Amino acid sequence: MLKNPLRQWLATSAVRQRWQHWLDRRIPVSRSVTLGHRSIFILPTAIGWLFGSLILLLLVTAINYKNSLVYGLTFWLFSIGLTTMYLTFRNLKGLVITAQDPLDGFAGQSFDVPLLLNNQRYSAVSGGTKSTAQGSGKSRGHYALWLQYPDNPGINASVLTGEAVTLSSHYRSHQRGRLQPGRILLESRFPLGLFRAWSWVKLDFNTLVYPEPQSVPLVTGSDGDGGELEGASRDVSGDQDFRGLRPYQAGDSLKQIAWKQLARGKGLVTKEFDSDDGASCWLDWGHLTGNTEYRLSCLTGWVLSVHDKGWQYGLRLPGVEIAPDHSERHLRRCLGQLALYGLGSDSGLASGLASGLASGSTSANPVTVTVSANQEAGR
Repeated sequence: MLKNPLRQWLATSAVRQRWQHWLDRRIPVSRSVTLGHRSIFILPTAIGWLFGSLILLLLVTAINYKNSLVYGLTFWLFSIGLTTMYLTFRNLKGLVITAQDPLDGFAGQSFDVPLLLNNQRYSAVSGGTKSTAQGSGKSRGHYALWLQYPDNPGINASVLTGEAVTLSSHYRSHQRGRLQPGRILLESRFPLGLFRAWSWVKLDFNTLVYPEPQSVPLVTGSDGDGGELEGASRDVSGDQDFRGLRPYQAGDSLKQIAWKQLARGKGLVTKEFDSDDGASCWLDWGHLTGNTEYRLSCLTGWVLSVHDKGWQYGLRLPGVEIAPDHSERHLRRCLGQLALYGLGSDSGLASGLASGLASGSTSANPVTVTVSANQEAGR
């Protein structure tokens, strides 16, 4: 793709901020955007400017020599140019781009951001069938599309008539919090490359970006004596007493699901056991030094480490305390708190994550383990 001089100028000049504010008003952030007159921009390409210059030269020649054949050629080429401009704009008009949430991940990794493209007259439903969504009449395809997040790889796509296409655009996130890839460039030079129509679409995602985990040595001690303590994994079932069955809850381990009951058509239920819950530990903000991001990265590494060990673990942040537990749901809850900590507008969501699993977490007098680390003062 050729670099656009206007885009380069906007990226390096003082008007970039005003340009972004103007875009936010004209094309606001949304889960789904339908391209139309307010959201599509169009200008000639370099080849288009040469084509226009050729038409102007032919027109001057026709006037100078009063040649009817040259007049005819000039107006024929001019009509081709106008038709191409209309078709290029029409190729984007009516295209619907919808955000599909990718899986949560960690800062520094590349996210495969799924995007759903379809025509405004059609929508995709489960099973891959199509149904009329808006209006009547014939639908049209959208061809030779280019989608790209700035400084990330782009992809080519085409949406055939009456079809919906799901694409994976790549974006590397370097900041924790909500996934905010910014505006994605959607452009087309179909059919002849004389004009470039484009739009900058900003989609709203609910995906969380966790802090990048740091590999900091985890030193555990009981009653402050600094001795090593090995926790019993909750996944071990050989010495556990079966208690009964209960309805399945999101976050339950796959190892605890009663698959035989499911095969008999009795629904999805989870097995419960009476057993020692093993080691329990607190992952405490106060046991770390350094800046905020470094502490959050260390705590993220600790959460992943003790979760893999099968321990019950709790999390303490300034103003936040999550009681010890062990489940996939508890893991996502802790990581979500670390991702949204101190981000202001997302503090309400962080509080919701903190209280969403308050019910149902139990422990049978587990051994309390204080967690500390040997690390430098900061990064």
